[in-house]
Amino acid sequence: MAKNVSHHNQPSLGFRVWRGWAEEMPVAHAHTDIELNQVLRGELRYFFGGRFERVEPGTLALFWAGVPHQLVATAPRTEMVWVTVPLAWVMQWKLSETFRQRLLTGEFVRQPLDAGLLTGWAADFPKLRDIVLLEVEARVRRIGAARATPSRRVVAGDVIERVTHVIGERYAEELTVADIAGVVKLHPNYLMRVFKDRCGMSLWEYVTRLRVSHAQRLLITTDRKMVDVALESGFGSVSRFHAAFRRIAGQTPRAYRAALG
Repeated sequence: MAKNVSHHNQPSLGFRVWRGWAEEMPVAHAHTDIELNQVLRGELRYFFGGRFERVEPGTLALFWAGVPHQLVATAPRTEMVWVTVPLAWVMQWKLSETFRQRLLTGEFVRQPLDAGLLTGWAADFPKLRDIVLLEVEARVRRIGAARATPSRRVVAGDVIERVTHVIGERYAEELTVADIAGVVKLHPNYLMRVFKDRCGMSLWEYVTRLRVSHAQRLLITTDRKMVDVALESGFGSVSRFHAAFRRIAGQTPRAYRAALG
């Protein structure tokens, strides 16, 4: 993200629109907003929900930032516009349930779009904040109504994508590094080293973040009890769930649910 924006696991960045130079992130992060990105020049590559996603000029990217993501590569002097909107606001917009679920289950949505719209938002924000918000809502609703291009779901030969595919299918189960290494036929120590080098965090931290993201989705979309949320998200106990959730989301699960209610 832009240099002047703090983005380390905040509950929400709030409604913001800004333009700046893209910078690679040292680690993955998450926040509870819906995020829109557009590259004005250059290109970038995200590590998002276990996949590598390329974003080039002429394409608007839309995703739920509660999914762990990291900007892992950029072309020199890549310029972008970022928009973040609190999830609670988006949940009140007239989006179809299908589209909302697509976002909350980790789809990285793309749509061809001229850069003039987002650069206009960046120029008008915050002076015309309310008008910009109405235009953002209208654009997101248009994306939901259109056949936007989803992220590819094919598992490539890249070792990280193979590993995250396994994790993505099994993170809610009892799982160990040895289990994952066995499926992808790699030595556990080698797997942990490669994952750390490529993703900027440990393999187990990635599993934990996926579990917290799953819990956030349940807290937003259901009224399940905390113990059920903890167990369905892959945490073996409520205490471990609360500790991990508070560390990553910056607040307790109960406060998170109340804030988005």
